[in-house]
Amino acid sequence: MFRKIWLIALNTFRETVRDKLLYSLIIFAVLSIAASYLAGTVSLGQDVRVIENFGLTAMFVFLLIITIFIGTQLVYREIERRTIYLILPKPVNRETFYLGKFVGLCLTITVAGLIMGAMFIGLIYYKAHYIPTSAVWAILFTILEMWFLTAIGLMFSSFTSPIASAVYTFCLVLIGHSSSTIWYIIKKAPNNYVKYALDVVYYGFPNLEKFNLRNEVAFNVTLAPTQYLSSLTYLIIYMAALLFFGLAIFRRNEF
Repeated sequence: MFRKIWLIALNTFRETVRDKLLYSLIIFAVLSIAASYLAGTVSLGQDVRVIENFGLTAMFVFLLIITIFIGTQLVYREIERRTIYLILPKPVNRETFYLGKFVGLCLTITVAGLIMGAMFIGLIYYKAHYIPTSAVWAILFTILEMWFLTAIGLMFSSFTSPIASAVYTFCLVLIGHSSSTIWYIIKKAPNNYVKYALDVVYYGFPNLEKFNLRNEVAFNVTLAPTQYLSSLTYLIIYMAALLFFGLAIFRRNEF
């Protein structure tokens, strides 16, 4: 089973790297990260911090676009082109197909993230002559967050169109990165009804701020190992649940 998942993942990776949109996004991301160097030169003694903030934000935005606009089309495209009818009759069950698509897109995101991350680290080293540990962790957790969003996008794409999947995933990104604001509003809520409603949003939706280390990089703060482990555990448990629900929906599809 693992061999079949890996073969489907490699095929998915080859399919995605042939997409001209992916190359365009990676090129624009690298140029945007490189532009952070120019932005840093006009700052007053904050050039490294500008490069860190601008570079990590550009990396997050472009990886998010890759995840949403490519990831939400993977399963739907196979159904639309009817190529899935050529795969499933073979000794490949739906679970293997679904997980192979997930692993393949994660592999694509990892390669794209490493290219952007290498550019980002290279700029910091060129400017500051050292590599902050927090920057390496920030790149890693940005890639892991995209894996998480891939699981969300695949789950949505198993029962709806790519456009709807992209909208739903993007809305979850906005909510997930507003968790600290939602928590603040809960503390200041005027009545219990509002507080209960916000509690449902806060605890029911994924807290993506756990993977956001951009502030730690900007202020050169290194978190304790337990905090990294806590975020990683949260990711694994939540992502496993998303894959489980996505598979449950995908099994019920009639095609």
